Formats: sequence, structure tokens, C-alpha cells
Amino acid sequence: MATVKRDDVKIFYRDQGEGQPVMLLHGHTLDHRVFEGLASNVEAGGMRVIRPDLRGHGRSTRPPQGYHWSDHCADVEAVLDAAGVDRAAIVGFSLGGGIALEMALERPDRVGKLVLMSPVMPDRPFDPEFMANLKAVAFVARTEGIQAAMEGPWMKSPLFAVSLAKPGVLEALSEIVKDFPGAEYLAEARDRVERDWTVPDRLGEITAETLILVGECEMPGFKSFAEEAAKGIPDARLEIIPDSGHLLPLEAGEEVARLILEHLK
Repeated sequence: MATVKRDDVKIFYRDQGEGQPVMLLHGHTLDHRVFEGLASNVEAGGMRVIRPDLRGHGRSTRPPQGYHWSDHCADVEAVLDAAGVDRAAIVGFSLGGGIALEMALERPDRVGKLVLMSPVMPDRPFDPEFMANLKAVAFVARTEGIQAAMEGPWMKSPLFAVSLAKPGVLEALSEIVKDFPGAEYLAEARDRVERDWTVPDRLGEITAETLILVGECEMPGFKSFAEEAAKGIPDARLEIIPDSGHLLPLEAGEEVARLILEHLK
């Protein structure tokens, strides 16, 4: 276990194993624990696995603002520097997938191979059903508190409906999200970063060898994100994980680890 400080933010990370470095980036409201089983399998395959808690999550600092893709990207680079890693394979899940795309575009020199798992597509809107759920989460967080928001609308999100029917997934997810501090939901000002480009418009510039994983039963909007990435990134490969929803690390950890190791080797 270690931490690295960038500006006034401390980023916690776990660094285990030896071999080719692989960084695992988790999703929104989660932390490094969502990869527990998957990380062990990837490490057993001869990899060095680095798992940060993104800012505002887990054991990392919870700043009142600074949650743009570029902020997360700079944090990831700081973790790589602290770990003494020049270049790593980046595996991004959900929100982490969006950060991985940002890294591949803005710091391609630090990215080896790329794995996008149920990725968010930066600069694209969520589908209406999921957006309505996020608004409900934000409302409860501000009126009743973060714990009420996590136990209520977030655990009932349509994003998790398929996943939570799998053995052990409900318990694992509940254990992680109960520790989410919710700083983003309580922020008084939105992050505004002016730039004259969008990630979807630049997918063709990504040079990293890319594997994209998405569940067969994923929400339509997230399926569209995965398909857009597969079409836009040169020579990207799309794999559909059978009978799975959004939470691939918890639902299909062994199969996902196998595909990641196959891609990296």
C-alpha cells in the first residue's frame, strides 16, 4: 500500500506482483477493491498489478472539485511516476474506461496496451434511464446524505440490475459503495475545462492495441459506448461477455482476467 501526493490531493494505491505493469482503474462510487479477485488472477499470470483509488473514492483525498477527465489522468500519471513505471498497460472499467481513453490520447507515451471494460465514453450523454437515476442519487445525496443515496437509488440503479442477480455481487458491491464519500455530489461548483476537441472525435488517433469488453446484458447506452470505441479505435477488438451486465469484474472476474492476460501477452 502506498500514496502519492499531487498538488493537495493524495492518491492511494496498491502495488502487487512482479512483471509487466498493469494499472486497473475502477468505476464511479467504487475503489480498488472491485478488482480483488481479478487482480489476483492477473498477478498470477505474471503481471505487476497497480490499483489506485481515484480521487474522491476509497482512501484517496476527497477534494471539493477537480473531477474532470484531465484531473484523473494527471493523478494516474503521478501514480505511475511514484511506482517507477514509465509505461503500463491500462485497464479501465466504466468511469475508469473513460480515464483510460483520456490517457491514451493525452499521454500515449505512458500507455502500453489498452483494455476498456464496460467503458464510459467521455463527451457522450448517458441514456435517459441512467441519467434519471444519477439525478435521483444526487438529489438524495444533497438532501438526506451520501449513505442514503448509496443504499437507496444507487443500489437500485438500472446499471446494476443484471449484475446483482449473480451470487455474491450484491454483497461485494454494497461493501464497497458504503465507503464512498460522495464529494462530487456535494461540490458547490462544476468543473469546467475548456478544450476544442472531444474524445469520440479523436478515437482514430489512439495507437495502443485495444481490447474492449462488454456484457451481453449491458445497458443499451453502455453497449453503444463500447461499440463506438471498437469502431473508432484502429484495429480494436470487441469481446462480448455472455450472460453478464455492467459489473464485469465482480460477475466474470476469471473470464475477464483470462482475456486481459491473452491480450497483454
